[in-house]
Amino acid sequence: MKDIELVVFDFDQTIINSAPGFDNAFKQIKIELQKFLDAHEIDKRVEPYSAELRKKIWDVDKKGQYNRDLWWNQLFKVLDIEDIQFKNEEITNLTKVYWDTTIEFTELYPDSLEILTYLRGKYKIGLLTDTDGTPGVKQERLERSKILEFFDGIMVAGEDVPEIKPDPKPFLKLAEHLGVAPSASVMVGDKPFSDIKGGKAAGFHTILILRENWEIDPIPDYEIKTLLELKSIL
Repeated sequence: MKDIELVVFDFDQTIINSAPGFDNAFKQIKIELQKFLDAHEIDKRVEPYSAELRKKIWDVDKKGQYNRDLWWNQLFKVLDIEDIQFKNEEITNLTKVYWDTTIEFTELYPDSLEILTYLRGKYKIGLLTDTDGTPGVKQERLERSKILEFFDGIMVAGEDVPEIKPDPKPFLKLAEHLGVAPSASVMVGDKPFSDIKGGKAAGFHTILILRENWEIDPIPDYEIKTLLELKSIL
């Protein structure tokens, strides 16, 4: 890949392995949900609905509804319970439990530091990530990742700019901030429907890292299985 000046990374599931964090957070939410049902003497077990609850959470996340406060009352629909809701303070606590657990179990991929070290000095490096829906959460997660020193520019879409991926505006704003043309920029991300779609719409080159068995649409310029494969492309 020639004439590249800027390499932009997605955060979750690209640079950091947040899957264990999200999985453990989901387990904790199920525990909290069961406690709530028991306290209200509702005779229903949460665990048999685990697959349906996970799908519901994934569906709202994929639609870009990142504010976890809006997630929890939707779970009652999965359980076929319509006449009870969490109170505001309970919602706030659930969201805190979710993010505290996510942060506790999130870690860098083994090759993240090596590839960032390799790229530093050869290219400008950017980080483009969507908001987590609760102000301050994404910034806390970024700081705890201990990789901010590698990036020349960081943009939290949905906070630093109103639009989220796959809207091309966050991509274009980050490239403009770093003084690089879109045609000289490449987006590296794990989600075809946000990272690749948005990158292409902005005129970036695109590289998809295969973290999940997605139906790949749109097609990226390159596909990789590990970050170290970037050495043979960039």
